[in-house]
Amino acid sequence: MLLLLAVLATGCKKDELDDYYTEVGPQFPTFLGNALNTATKYATGEIVTFELQFAPQTDPIKQVVILQKVEPSRDSVAVQTIPYAPAFSRLKRADTLAVRYTVPAGANKALVRVDARIESTNGQSKTRTFYYRLAEATPTIVVNSGPTNVTVPAAGSPAPGDVVRYNVTLNAGGITTAPVPPSTAAVPAGTLYKDLDSLVVWAKVGTATERRVVRIKTANSGAQLTQNVDVPLPAGSAGQPVVLRFEAKVRTPARTASVTVAAITPVAPTPFSATIRTAALTYTGTTGGDLAAYDLTTFAAVAAAGPATSKDLVISSTATNQVQFRTLSTNTRLVRSTTAVYNAATLTSIRQLYNATAAASQVTTLDNIVVGDVIITKLRGLDQYAVVQVTSINRTSATDVAVSLNIKAL
Repeated sequence: MLLLLAVLATGCKKDELDDYYTEVGPQFPTFLGNALNTATKYATGEIVTFELQFAPQTDPIKQVVILQKVEPSRDSVAVQTIPYAPAFSRLKRADTLAVRYTVPAGANKALVRVDARIESTNGQSKTRTFYYRLAEATPTIVVNSGPTNVTVPAAGSPAPGDVVRYNVTLNAGGITTAPVPPSTAAVPAGTLYKDLDSLVVWAKVGTATERRVVRIKTANSGAQLTQNVDVPLPAGSAGQPVVLRFEAKVRTPARTASVTVAAITPVAPTPFSATIRTAALTYTGTTGGDLAAYDLTTFAAVAAAGPATSKDLVISSTATNQVQFRTLSTNTRLVRSTTAVYNAATLTSIRQLYNATAAASQVTTLDNIVVGDVIITKLRGLDQYAVVQVTSINRTSATDVAVSLNIKAL
């Protein structure tokens, strides 16, 4: 009996709550998205766009107020008041508002707090907050050293097409990040910079219009960057002053800084001898014989018993119906090239092409030599070059081969 009474009493209390419970007080507006997708550093004057997504609940939205507090101030101030206008997104199933916020002035690395506050007509509100630090928009650039000609020896004069090297520093003393709440880490020393976009080198030849000759995409960072910059001297610039300008670029907001270096006046390219030398290499028997090696400094054959240090170009094998070239002289290297390169060859152009070739392609052995092959040779580790063109290959037996060459050199 007592159990039955308890159950009845419990049922009466539930009915009373269902019948007489009423909501008290106005409801808050609701944010439907928490992430504003903002960055942690901005520059003064930059326009930052972020989107708010919200719903009104029981009472309509009245307005959106944007407030900011800039260190060292302790007070927030309203910088925008945006009356509500319906902008329902079917895709996002929410009212949306794209806010265009202008970054204020302040000290470098100053912490800025931004509050986006949605207010209902009932007086209730909700707030979303983000933090960032003020960064320097304009980069800096200095040239530490240069020019160093990386194509010719130190005593050589630069010619059009030669590569000259400068060492530059961008954003000296710069940092790329500084902590914002909720982080409590210490703010590092240095100037906080916006991220670099690129380093561009412009060349002005004589009185001609300045034009871009190098563009280097930098890392997306505002931190100090020191690096070598290799610049090819423009074609056709011999005898004219070449003025180079180095420019550091930031994309957002668009800012640049540049520095101009002293003019360089390139000399004319050094031609090879007007006389095209001819040579013949003959491989006989199983070891090659006395006419299979050639000295490209004296333009003479080297006997089999001759010193290996003089054997710049050798027929080293004729196996499997293929001709193999090899160099035996110390630090001589071979690079395959083209007929166009041979036809236009000067000492300057051949030196430039050799130095622009990857080290893996500067070899001591070349297989499968055919008529028309062009071979650049750098001789004995010196600033001495020759370019060889294969003009004929005559196989007289299973092992014996005669190869005719044209040679351009000094």
